[in-house]
Amino acid sequence: MKKNKTSKNPTPRKNSRKIGQKFPPGWNERKVRAVIQHYDQLTDDELAREIETAPEVRDETLISIPTELLPAVQKLIGRHQRSA
Repeated sequence: MKKNKTSKNPTPRKNSRKIGQKFPPGWNERKVRAVIQHYDQLTDDELAREIETAPEVRDETLISIPTELLPAVQKLIGRHQRSA
């Protein structure tokens, strides 16, 4: 029986150049890495406390949608933001 080689990245890149990242205004790679490091260093209790004390978001609702509908929902949100 032939063994298949498995790769961590099943879709290899065609070249070794870095893919450009797009960050929100005021953000860059260093800031993102600092936030990741902050949350990686929190204990479970510290993380739970931070979540519990976070300010409540008003006028927004979190829902689960099928992945294939995501592009359509993103278009609707974009249209809504442009008309506001």
